[in-house]
Amino acid sequence: MRHQKRGVVKADASLIFEREQGFFQGAMYVSWVLGVTYLAGLAILAQQFLVPRIGIVYSTLSVVAIHVMCIPAVFRYSRVIWAHLNAGTRP
Repeated sequence: MRHQKRGVVKADASLIFEREQGFFQGAMYVSWVLGVTYLAGLAILAQQFLVPRIGIVYSTLSVVAIHVMCIPAVFRYSRVIWAHLNAGTRP
């Protein structure tokens, strides 16, 4: 009997082996923790270094711009972290 790759469907089978639809819902919680953590760090750094030099408005805009640029990385890393955490809890 030949082994087939995961996620590949045989011609005579109607089952697709993949993650459950709600599997990455837990990644939303990880994403929230990552986002709040680095956003708090950015806010503290901006308060210490940017606000005295350029003011609160431009500091806030800078932090928001950095946050928007980091959203894809937070999304990706939250899924990876969740997959690793969940792999350790499988029965």
